Amino acid sequence: MHAFNSPFVVPVAIFAMIAILGVSGMISSYHEKKLKVEQRMMALQRGIPLEETEKIFGAAERAEQERGDPLRSMRNARRAALILVACGVGIIATCLLLTAILQVREILAGAAGGLIPAAIGIGFWIDYKIQAREMERLGLVVGSE
Repeated sequence: MHAFNSPFVVPVAIFAMIAILGVSGMISSYHEKKLKVEQRMMALQRGIPLEETEKIFGAAERAEQERGDPLRSMRNARRAALILVACGVGIIATCLLLTAILQVREILAGAAGGLIPAAIGIGFWIDYKIQAREMERLGLVVGSE
């Protein structure tokens, strides 16, 4: 039980989590590509002509590419910015309210922790504004959604 009292437990656990997530993402990507190849091979084995399989699987790949359109990316950046800024402000407000109620100054450290999501949200908002300016410069219409 003394091993969990070490100050290195949290950083090591965070590093291990990041490594596990990265490796699992790579494995997942590999399996997805392998599944696509196997599906094409099965279609060819069943006698479906190559042109037909390309139509079928090519349409799916085009649909995947359309998901990466710039307007969708901008909407996602704006949404992430709003959510993170709201979370950060909520954490700060909650900690300041708890400090006022409980009169415990250590809670202010939690309020400072709320600055992290707020700063990330502001970064997303700046990214959204830069993307909007670029799209206007390129002549693409950016609607107010």
